Amino acid sequence: MRVFTVLALLLAMVAMVFALQNATVVSISFFSWQASQSMALVLLFSFFLGVVAGLLLSVPPMIRRMGRLAQTRRTVTEQAEELERLQRQLAEPAPGLAGGAAFPQDVPPL
Repeated sequence: MRVFTVLALLLAMVAMVFALQNATVVSISFFSWQASQSMALVLLFSFFLGVVAGLLLSVPPMIRRMGRLAQTRRTVTEQAEELERLQRQLAEPAPGLAGGAAFPQDVPPL
């Protein structure tokens, strides 16, 4: 947790230095819309839009992976239950073998 806090503080200081050194006003045009803003603000806003776009593009694959993971966990649980059932069945004496022997090698020769 401390490493995360230190990295967050370093990132905040770098962002502050970046904003102070890029205070120049720039003009932005998009079709008929125009604005004049600080270069640092424009760059940070562009970065923010890129992060949002990246998150929106990565959410559907993450949801699919979570669904596959849930299905795999269900399969593992079902197989573990089946294995346990089969092990209990194997531990029970087999019907028809003398003395409750479970395996043919346990039956004495005639």
